[in-house]
Amino acid sequence: MRLTSILAGLAFAAASAGAGAQDAPRYPSRPIRVVVPYAPGGFTDIVSRLVAQKISTSLGQPVVVENKAGASTILGAETVARSPADGYTLLMAVTTTLSTNPLLFKKLPYKTTDFTPVALTGLTPFVLMAHPSVMAKNVKDLVALEKARPGSLNVATLGTGASTHLVAAMFHSVTGARLQDVPYKGAGPALNDLLAGHVQLYFDAISTSLPHIRSGQLKPIALTAEQRSAVAPQVPTFAELGYPEMVAYSWYGLLAPAGTPPAVVATLNKAVNDALQSPDVRAKLVSEGATAPIVSPAQFGQLIEAHTKTWAKVIAPLNIQLD
Repeated sequence: MRLTSILAGLAFAAASAGAGAQDAPRYPSRPIRVVVPYAPGGFTDIVSRLVAQKISTSLGQPVVVENKAGASTILGAETVARSPADGYTLLMAVTTTLSTNPLLFKKLPYKTTDFTPVALTGLTPFVLMAHPSVMAKNVKDLVALEKARPGSLNVATLGTGASTHLVAAMFHSVTGARLQDVPYKGAGPALNDLLAGHVQLYFDAISTSLPHIRSGQLKPIALTAEQRSAVAPQVPTFAELGYPEMVAYSWYGLLAPAGTPPAVVATLNKAVNDALQSPDVRAKLVSEGATAPIVSPAQFGQLIEAHTKTWAKVIAPLNIQLD
């Protein structure tokens, strides 16, 4: 009788658990919000909307993109960090969010541990662009020119701590050539002044420089990637020119609040990776000079950590604090 009672109790408990599992809402059961920490229209926003449309179809729920620009992506990141860890509020994060902001700001309203990696959506390298008046065909020529005439080469950046400033600092660290920083308030004015010859160099996204490369208005020196870009195969990499340490990317990817259930993260990771393999999304990434390796959440976390270490080596000697 005693054994029978125990077995009956276990059977009841199993049945109750099964009923509870059936009653639990399947994820996702309502709309998902993706916070983009930039204004509409830029590369991050465009890719976010393409991916959102794809995962909305595969998951069977609306995926709403919300732009929350400001404070070097801090406003958008704070919003998601304070959201419930249920998979219904996500952040389209970029390099600044977790790889450079924690190194540049003493007081952030979020910690890196407030997020869990979900999926990588893109990697974009920088291309060092020169005005045609610069008498250098490659990196070695450029370094020799600067050392022969110290202080003669200036580079447009988007201000202290911006990715354009940091990659220029990396260039100095790797080559020994010091470029004079000329800060701008936006990429448009910086590129316009490069075209006009008011500044001589600029680390740009290859997608925006490509029309000027093809027209001969600008001269590409080298790309900060391991391999040449499919959209500009004629542009060599720094690595192949003898500077293997000069590798730098901006990364983009989805983060969820820390504590989001692993099953939810896995569901989102698969949906995003499926979206990245669709022809229209892949074509857009290629047109922007971006790549999107298919990785797991854990691998994405490792990539973020590796990039953080890379930028830490650049930022530490600069002694920059933005707050």
